Amino acid sequence: MAHNPWDILAGTAVLVFFGAIALYFPILGFACFLLLPLPMIFYRIKLGRKGAGIIGMLAVAVIHITGSGHAVDLWLILCMIGLGFAMGEVMGQNLSVEKTIAYPSGVIWAAGLAALVIIGNTSASGPWEMISAYVRRNLELTAAAYKTMDMPESSIEMLTGSMDRIHYVIMGILPAMTISGLVFAAWANLLLSRMALKAGRLPWPEFGRLNQWKAPDALVWGAIVCALLLWIARGLPAFIGANGLILLMLIYMLQGLAIVSWYFERKKMPVLLRTLIYLLIAIQQVLALAVIGLGFFDTWADFRKTGAENEDSAGPS
Repeated sequence: MAHNPWDILAGTAVLVFFGAIALYFPILGFACFLLLPLPMIFYRIKLGRKGAGIIGMLAVAVIHITGSGHAVDLWLILCMIGLGFAMGEVMGQNLSVEKTIAYPSGVIWAAGLAALVIIGNTSASGPWEMISAYVRRNLELTAAAYKTMDMPESSIEMLTGSMDRIHYVIMGILPAMTISGLVFAAWANLLLSRMALKAGRLPWPEFGRLNQWKAPDALVWGAIVCALLLWIARGLPAFIGANGLILLMLIYMLQGLAIVSWYFERKKMPVLLRTLIYLLIAIQQVLALAVIGLGFFDTWADFRKTGAENEDSAGPS
């Protein structure tokens, strides 16, 4: 299949642009980093496997040549580009929304871990030490950024004084943070890809009403067990509990967001107001925790009355 060179050039340029912003602009860069899978989903479906593969390889090569040169930065960008490619692969398979998110996230996490081990073993330090140094470097950059933003001196002193503790905690929950980051990025880009693909008149899998999505009820017991492990245990059990709880909190946050979206739709809330509330949830930890609680207690409260609607739709037996 012949590909339009302009499509290849445009796709590469978009990926390189997002990658450059992610590398050099900390706040805006995080948003662009999360959006890296979106162009790959679009061009994987538009151009097929070969065309999207060419775009991905060209973009990674350009980012590597012009970027910061840090191996972990390139590794993270490569993982996000690979996530978009993998999502484009499975979106044509008519899978459920859970599998469309879980399969690519799992594959990229495993491949990224293998690549990290290889990179770490070829460097002077091992993979764990390399990641540890990367985390510490970013904490120091964050503290330096706070100083330039005229933050209160007490806040800066608290951050610098707690640097070792923060570093220890981050390293302890790193597995859950990386998996949660991939799942959240996959979820966000799946929603955004609907608009992008429809604008490009490309097929988008029909997943049904996503604001009716609900996690399996049995996950509640997993959350309770993880919380107990974190509370009463030490060592490996506490490590498992902390990481498991973070993953489950993400799942319940997604369920809570589905509930919020369902109420927005039911009340016919204006798009501008919806966007403002979503932004507040993103930047206010208290609201984010409330959304997680909404998703968790939906197991018993059934805020959207999904069970009743399912019974009605099934009709008489």
